[in-house]
Amino acid sequence: METAGKISGQGRVKLAWRVWLPRKTRAAVLLIHGFGEHCGRYGNVVDTLLPAGFSVWGIDHRGHGKSQGLQGHVDSFMDYVEDVHTYYEEVVSPVTGSLPIFVLGHSMGSIIAMNYACRYQDELAGCVLSGTGSTSPISGGKAVRTLTAILSRLVPRARINFPLSPDFISRDPKVVDAYKEDPLVHAQISFRLARSMSTALATGVEGIGKVDLPILIQCGSEDESFAGQQQLFDGLQAQDKTLKIYPGLKHEVYNELESDRKVVLSDLVTWLQQRIESRQKVM
Repeated sequence: METAGKISGQGRVKLAWRVWLPRKTRAAVLLIHGFGEHCGRYGNVVDTLLPAGFSVWGIDHRGHGKSQGLQGHVDSFMDYVEDVHTYYEEVVSPVTGSLPIFVLGHSMGSIIAMNYACRYQDELAGCVLSGTGSTSPISGGKAVRTLTAILSRLVPRARINFPLSPDFISRDPKVVDAYKEDPLVHAQISFRLARSMSTALATGVEGIGKVDLPILIQCGSEDESFAGQQQLFDGLQAQDKTLKIYPGLKHEVYNELESDRKVVLSDLVTWLQQRIESRQKVM
């Protein structure tokens, strides 16, 4: 069953959300989508998790999807984090109650998820990060980052096009075509978001390293938008941590060619199920 609605986020910005509920729920997954997209693009994840008894809860970030806000802009990156928490408190928690909650963040969403886990780890049973890493090559060198920092102060809402072409997401042409034709997908990024995303990545990587939660990292070996996956993994102090690098896959590992994404999604649901079973044994 799918249900949708809206809530007021930071600064009373209206945010669109969706939830997919199985017949019987074992645990919940809080889905945090990436830059320029929306939570409706995760059909493969939803279709895999629902039969396994996981409810999936997603919110469109401000300036994304069906939510309000200037496309590709945020005044403070932490607004994303607090928007997710507002959604959790007002919509997710009243329904899920004491069920285990896992956060799943992809790409920019992984940066949000890292920072979310740092602030609210007591609410979570585990954290999944996909299409992520400790650094992002698209942030440019020192000169580019300095220029972005200056423009972020002078013209924070001015926007430029995202530097990668759509085919960076997947080797599946159907996925790429759907991405190009999706009216809710955009490629506009403001100087403020570009700057704050880079800063939030560094903060998130440092913070998640100190979080004691089960953590799963899933990435493609040919991801052009992030690097340093091994470095991110090595910096984790969590006792339960797993790194999966899939040879030949691009940025959206859940939206890759069918044979490949089946492996990735199987790894995801198996990892989640094992963590639930471990919690049940302890309890």
